[in-house]
Amino acid sequence: MIYNVMKDTIKYAIGQLEENTFFAPGAIENLKEIIKNYNSILLFYDKEAFKPCGAEAFFQTLSERFPIRKIPYSGKALPIEDIQKIYDDIKNIKNIDLIIAVGGGTIIDLTKICALTISNELAGVDEVLTGKTFDNKIDLAFIPTTAGTGSEATTFAVVYKDKKKFSILSPTMLPRYTILDPHLLRSLPEKVLNATLLDALAQGIESMWAAGGTDESREYARIAISSVLTGLEETDATKKLEAFLLGAHFSGRAINISKTTISHAISYPLTSYFGIPHGIAVFLTLPQIARLNFFAEAADIQANVTTAQIKERFAAIFELFAAADITALTKKLKDILAALHIKEKLRDYGLKKEDLPITAENSFTKGRSDNNPRKISKEIILNLLGEIY
Repeated sequence: MIYNVMKDTIKYAIGQLEENTFFAPGAIENLKEIIKNYNSILLFYDKEAFKPCGAEAFFQTLSERFPIRKIPYSGKALPIEDIQKIYDDIKNIKNIDLIIAVGGGTIIDLTKICALTISNELAGVDEVLTGKTFDNKIDLAFIPTTAGTGSEATTFAVVYKDKKKFSILSPTMLPRYTILDPHLLRSLPEKVLNATLLDALAQGIESMWAAGGTDESREYARIAISSVLTGLEETDATKKLEAFLLGAHFSGRAINISKTTISHAISYPLTSYFGIPHGIAVFLTLPQIARLNFFAEAADIQANVTTAQIKERFAAIFELFAAADITALTKKLKDILAALHIKEKLRDYGLKKEDLPITAENSFTKGRSDNNPRKISKEIILNLLGEIY
């Protein structure tokens, strides 16, 4: 075994799923019963993935029996202008009582924000950026088709305005129904699957050391990490996807409590300015951030964290990765990139030396950069980016 994963990881993870979460190959079939209770239904879906994953044929049959209005979307790094265009098209639909999302984190976040705007009859989507908390009043059903963000398990959504990332928070954005069907991941291109599972693994790791973490979030993070690592070692195709899907889901449950840290904050400009896929953008800095956090001294850390807690949390990460120390852990993280044939230098993604300062300048996101156990400055980020350039 390369990793020291939990015994019976998948069985244990399934036992921790919440009510109205359906997990199994073919779990999408549960929607046939769920949908009987609703009269006006919207379906948001990923335009590129909808047909290959098998969902198009399923919903074609369903649409013959139930009133479902379909809204396709194909954008990335969700810009607020895209949401506004969609909202303008649907805001006058009356009595919507169920919204379904079929896709990755972008589609699910789009659905969450539209649910808020429709529920509150907002004049424009910009209103969700004012800091006011809005309540969603519409039942939601989320069906992820990637194994990355775990957005189906979080109370926040990410949107970009002028290439800057904003996080919209509302406890009411959690779905009433979650369907985790590994069959829907079978058509994922290898590059997409690899990028998304890196995001799930990074979320689990960051949640373990996050300043805002709790015992509950670290338990979810432990399940997430163990599930993804199980998937990396699994040879059966379906079991591999099951492990990745569960890992992503529990990484979402973990960061819903703890939030992510500086690796995610740095990833936002890397994605919005330079187009690096989100999961890869997060994972590129993870080995360096791990070293920074592990070696943090008392004067360097956040007020609500102690050096003893940092060492304790890293000990749990070392155990999961079967790593003797921080050097072994960082090597294993880099080995994962290599095994997935993912390049680890920023220059490989088209960045130039002169791009590093603007990346560092935009790597501070409230609730992410200040959630890192070690305090982070622009100079630290610039040096770190230089190391992986």
